[in-house]
Formats: sequence, structure tokens, C-alpha cells
Amino acid sequence: MNRWEAYGRRIRGSIARNLQSASDAIRPSRSSTELRRRVGGLWDEMGSLQLNFLIEHGLTPESYFIDVGCGVLRAGRHFVRHLDDGHYCGVDIDDAMIAGGIAQLKEDNLESKGARLRQSTTFEVDFGEKFNVGIAQSVFTHLPINSIWHCLSNVSEVLAPSGVFYATFFRGPEGPERFTPIQQPCLEGRVSVRTFADENPYHYSPQDFARMCENLPLEIEDIGDWGHPRGQQMMAFKRT
Repeated sequence: MNRWEAYGRRIRGSIARNLQSASDAIRPSRSSTELRRRVGGLWDEMGSLQLNFLIEHGLTPESYFIDVGCGVLRAGRHFVRHLDDGHYCGVDIDDAMIAGGIAQLKEDNLESKGARLRQSTTFEVDFGEKFNVGIAQSVFTHLPINSIWHCLSNVSEVLAPSGVFYATFFRGPEGPERFTPIQQPCLEGRVSVRTFADENPYHYSPQDFARMCENLPLEIEDIGDWGHPRGQQMMAFKRT
């Protein structure tokens, strides 16, 4: 084995470990309390923050909405209540999260709203709808670049013309300095997150997302700060 083959094997092994680490980081027990803790806590705060942000950016009850990394519906329960029946679709990597989401709908008396939830490890977001709006909250922060690219590729195929997909990310620099760990800024009194270019949790530059979209029918808008308590920034991906 030459040195390039050995290097390639190390890189593939590193990507596999990172994906497993991201999966393990969000794999919950079936306890409701544990499920909520594993999606990052801030149960009431983050749900309302996402709903208010999206309403300000055009989400209406008539919108068809895709929630990537829906978890146990910390925000999804607000979206389901706001949207017309059958207009909410959610996907998550973990079947326990999906089970928890179904239980949350029952707890909130939202079963009749026709929300559709799906477990998927490959970003299967085709529900037979064209979505006007979508979000991936605290998903890209745990994924290597090719997994993000896979997600954006799939989402681009199900966005309606002029549809917008929003995703949070930790901001990092362009160039070699990206490999220096970053202590992310956060709201006063919150715990700061340390991020990395090549391990979970990840940071990315806006140029990274621009490059991913070069061969996709998407254009980006760097929204930046949107009030996330732990410093995650917002990027918009608009269907061209």
C-alpha cells in the first residue's frame, strides 16, 4: 500500500467515525425527558424561536413544510399547530426520535393534524409534495461536508419554485485557519461551544455552502445571527 492509499484509508475511516459520533450524539433512550435533553434542551425557548423566525420569513398556514432533523418535535409541535392539516413533514436519523415525536403529537392533541414523520439515514425527504419552506436546526453542526451536500441535493429536488430551506451552522473561516478550533460566541449566561473543521461539532464558512450549491438549483443567503442562544448562525438556501 502506497502512502496515498494509506492516506485515503485514514480519511475514509475518519469520516465513518465522525458519522457514527454524530449519530451517537443524538441517539436517545426512550424516556421523554432524555429525548428532550438529547436534542439540546431549551425545550420551550428553541421551539418558539424557530416558529417566530420562520413566520417573520414568510411561513404561512398554507405553506408545505419540511423539517430535517425533526427530533421529538421541539419546534415541530409548533409548526404542526400553525400549519394547515397535512402540511408538516419531518425526518430524523433515529427511530426513537420519531417514536417520541409521535408521542408528542398525541400529548399535544395534534394527531388529527395529519403530520407525517419518517426515520431516514439518507435524507429521504420526498413525501410527494413541493415544499415552500424547510429547516434543519442543529443538524449541519453535527455533519461532515459530504453529508450536508447529500442533504441539500435531496432537499433541492423537493423545494417548490422560490422555496427556501433554512439551516443553522457554526461559522468558521475560509482557508487553512479553518483547522484551528473555534470557541463560538453565545448569548450572555450560555455555555459556549468549541467547534472544529474536521470533527463534531463542525464549523463551516459561507463559501463552503456556496461551493456545495454550484451544481445544485440553490442559491444562498447568509442571514447570520438570528438570536440562537448558543451562537448558531442561519443560512438560507433558495430554490432557483
